[in-house]
Amino acid sequence: MPRTVRLSDKATAAIRRWQTQPGSGAAAKQRVKTIVAAIRRLRRTPCLYGGGELPGTRELAAAGHRIVYQVDPDTGDNRTAGNVLLLRVYGPG
Repeated sequence: MPRTVRLSDKATAAIRRWQTQPGSGAAAKQRVKTIVAAIRRLRRTPCLYGGGELPGTRELAAAGHRIVYQVDPDTGDNRTAGNVLLLRVYGPG
């Protein structure tokens, strides 16, 4: 069965906010594309990135943003790890 990557409501809202903010322009759209591409890679390599600040989480950086997620089960091995739940996307600063 293929691994799934789900986004929490908070993560989805953050991405939508960036896409629709006034004056976001081409640079913001490119930043969102970069973040979405990084999230998609989690389907293949969820254990590539290190542990997060909170126990049971992992974090990856993309386009100056910090993406916090959980893997269930987190076996530490990309071949046997479970599904991914994206918890939050933090912007720079």
